Amino acid sequence: MNFQRAHLFILGLLPALAMLVAPAPAQQLRSQPLARTAPAAPPAVNNPYAAASRWTLGLVTSGVEGTALQMAADLSRALNDGPNLRLIPMVGESSIQNITDLLYLRGADLAVVQSDVLSYLRRSKRLPGIEERIQYVTKLHSEEFHVLTRMKYLCLADLTGRKVNFGLEGSGTALTAEAVFDSNQVKVQPQYMDQATALEKLKSGEIDATVLVSGKPSSAFNSIRYTDRVHFLDVDFAEGLQKDYLPAIMTHDDYPDLIARNETVGTIAVSAVLTAVNAKAGTEQHRKISRFVESFFGNLDRLRQPPRHVKWQEVNPALPLTGWARFSAAQQWLTNNPPPAVPSNNFLSLPEPLTTGSIVPVAPSEPSSAQTSEIFQQFLRDRDASSRGNR
Repeated sequence: MNFQRAHLFILGLLPALAMLVAPAPAQQLRSQPLARTAPAAPPAVNNPYAAASRWTLGLVTSGVEGTALQMAADLSRALNDGPNLRLIPMVGESSIQNITDLLYLRGADLAVVQSDVLSYLRRSKRLPGIEERIQYVTKLHSEEFHVLTRMKYLCLADLTGRKVNFGLEGSGTALTAEAVFDSNQVKVQPQYMDQATALEKLKSGEIDATVLVSGKPSSAFNSIRYTDRVHFLDVDFAEGLQKDYLPAIMTHDDYPDLIARNETVGTIAVSAVLTAVNAKAGTEQHRKISRFVESFFGNLDRLRQPPRHVKWQEVNPALPLTGWARFSAAQQWLTNNPPPAVPSNNFLSLPEPLTTGSIVPVAPSEPSSAQTSEIFQQFLRDRDASSRGNR
């Protein structure tokens, strides 16, 4: 009996001894922190996210009413090549915001901005070191300065003290509008709203004019016509504008519902510029932008063909942007594909019909402000003489 009792006693102690020798699993979990090792990333070949992003670039452009967005859509349709290259246009807010997005927004590799905005950013030091942080690929097209007013106003000076929409606050249009009205010494009451809202307020008489910087013809004016008692005003090429702008004209062909057949509107224009992040050579971003440049420049002849936007006819990669460095792949392409030399007096003349693979011939350098001013003044004299002859 004593032996049996001892045996049973020992068997009863075994579970307790086991607990003393080895802690319970729950105790182990509480006493040792969980490992936080991230799972290994799957190979790129099996990773759909990596495959979709490898040769994909984001291009920040203008707002929905801007010409740059339409041209970005043309670029996307012409250049997208499945897994080898894909360009995604992104609707921008303003030229200044586009540069900020280019510098800080993930997925933004390229941006379209106005050349006067670049000059402003460099002067104002708003984004320190901007000259080293971004580079340009090419000038694109001219963006005309539109001033649409009620019929009662016949010149820019008539808008003194009036309500004039400058577009969204901080936009490229607003910056150009400030320069134009200041240079012409016309003080107005700036209003800040989108163009669709401004056009409705112009029709109702709540504002007196609205301005827009956009390549002609701009779809922003599709909803309004001369029967709404509005028209475009001429803009003088004042001395203060001759550094950052060029003279331009708008005709009935550009806006048949706003400009009469025998009428020509003189204004100014600013260059739209395709900019890129100054990516370090050898990085993935630099390789993506370089591949885009090769495809873009090599397919300019396709982009100039209908039904794409007429502004593609103005794009000439050979034109320099003074004071800014060109992206290395763009410069290398121009070195390997030099444009034909032409006489310097061909500035502002109409180019010959384009042929496959050709580049519009241009002067090796842009004219001086004095030359530009004289060209514009001569245009105005010729236009006035022509108008008198047609009366």
